Amino acid sequence: MSVYVAAFTSPSSWEVIHDDAPGGGHGGTIDPTTVKHVQNPDQTENHNFLVIACPVCDSTSTHPVGGGAQPASVQQMFVNKVDANGCPCGQVLSADPTALGESHVHLQCARMDGSGRWVLG
Repeated sequence: MSVYVAAFTSPSSWEVIHDDAPGGGHGGTIDPTTVKHVQNPDQTENHNFLVIACPVCDSTSTHPVGGGAQPASVQQMFVNKVDANGCPCGQVLSADPTALGESHVHLQCARMDGSGRWVLG
């Protein structure tokens, strides 16, 4: 799994764990604004993947919208990101109601991994 969100402690602080770090796992706190979308070859942001960096060693992990090995945490990370910043695809703006963000991420998840993959509310 590598670097992942262990707890969404506040809108401005998330606890992360780097569980497979050389020498043993570690973790710390990050500012959610440091979580970025993957860049496509044309330099646009890909709304299906997020990159999170370890605050201790700067290692990064890329997470798919479906959630990979930790679907609840990763899906929530996408929802929080869309709620705060909108989606780079332009379908959801940061000023839109939060229900739209979750609905949008749910649709992305279904498109990527199938309708049964969604684990949030």
